[in-house]
Amino acid sequence: MARLGRYMMIMALLFSMTGCWNRVELNELWVTAATGVDMMDDGQWLVSYQVILPSAITSGTGGSGGASQPAFHVYSVKAKTYNEALSYSNLETSRRIYVAHNRVIYIGKKAAEFGMDRVIDFYLRNTESREMVSMVLTDGLASSLIKKLSVPEKIQGAAMSDLIDNESDYLSLFPKVRVYDFALSMNSDSKSIGVPVAELIGERSHKNEKEAESLDVFKKTSPPMKLALTKLGVFQNGKLKGFLNKEESLGVSYLSQKVKRAEISFPCRQQPGKKEYTSLRIDSADVKLTPRKTSSHYTMQVRVNIKGGLIDTTCTKDVSKTKTIHEMEEEIAKEVTKTIDDGWAKLQELGVDATGFADRIHRKFPRQWKTVKRNWNQEFKKMELDIRVKAKILRPGLLQKHIGSET
Repeated sequence: MARLGRYMMIMALLFSMTGCWNRVELNELWVTAATGVDMMDDGQWLVSYQVILPSAITSGTGGSGGASQPAFHVYSVKAKTYNEALSYSNLETSRRIYVAHNRVIYIGKKAAEFGMDRVIDFYLRNTESREMVSMVLTDGLASSLIKKLSVPEKIQGAAMSDLIDNESDYLSLFPKVRVYDFALSMNSDSKSIGVPVAELIGERSHKNEKEAESLDVFKKTSPPMKLALTKLGVFQNGKLKGFLNKEESLGVSYLSQKVKRAEISFPCRQQPGKKEYTSLRIDSADVKLTPRKTSSHYTMQVRVNIKGGLIDTTCTKDVSKTKTIHEMEEEIAKEVTKTIDDGWAKLQELGVDATGFADRIHRKFPRQWKTVKRNWNQEFKKMELDIRVKAKILRPGLLQKHIGSET
């Protein structure tokens, strides 16, 4: 009887504990699509949250011709720390900011120059935030860029996340960087990484910038301004050190083994004075990096094997001939070599090892690294590349000659 009594008591306790004691209803939350981080002149953080309005999406507004309501709102909160800003948001909105579904974090230029250690700490320490969110640098204020609409998408944060994914998969100019990747770079030997830069491009004016925040932009067939990825910001020890243009960034992508697909435009071997180009779509880029040590410094042996197909040409030569194909492959190799050299020269000028060569040298020469580590910035600037590129055109296309060719 005593055992039966204890059993009945346990069952009664279990039934009394049913239900979700810490449940939160969806209509009590602001689901965040993007976050903006800025450092203000007084040393405080300005954190902006792009929160989704489900009613605007389900009702068909927020992007249609007759839209009357945007699909998101932006709340900006000023505080001494990132987490304090999240807490203070409860003073301005009746719903709790929910960052678990955040897709993109925009970093303002001044915040990037100050350093990302506090932001990274929040994302790794907080149980709700996710470290797989993509990072994007802005050349101005993140709180301003996060308000801009991205035609034709309703949710700008989701659109930017998809833009980063597509660019990384098809162009490889600005490889995708997540909070997790940034954290790893801060704890690596090189302590450096590159982050894509997003900005408004087009006919810049105060009127057009304001219109980019208005639903009127959806009523135009060609918006005067739009969001785009334009360059690469390079960080060292979590702080912004400088920028690379598209060509330089592609060179760094080769040296970082992050080229998935890309396109190359290279000149044709024709009579002097003519500007004729052919484009190759790279289907595979195999890059092998091998550090070498000489008596005075280190050299990185770079071997690149590229395979792809021609996608357009204005050259008048017959591409069905083996000689023409070989000439094109040599031009491709020259173009890739130049791209790598340009990216490398810019990194050495900035003194930022965004390629992660320090980690490779550490693994290859662990004993010598103990000495080199103390003066790696100087050693990096002395380092040389030994580049050899082999290109293979697998598919010249259906046409043997350029249309209109006289030969």
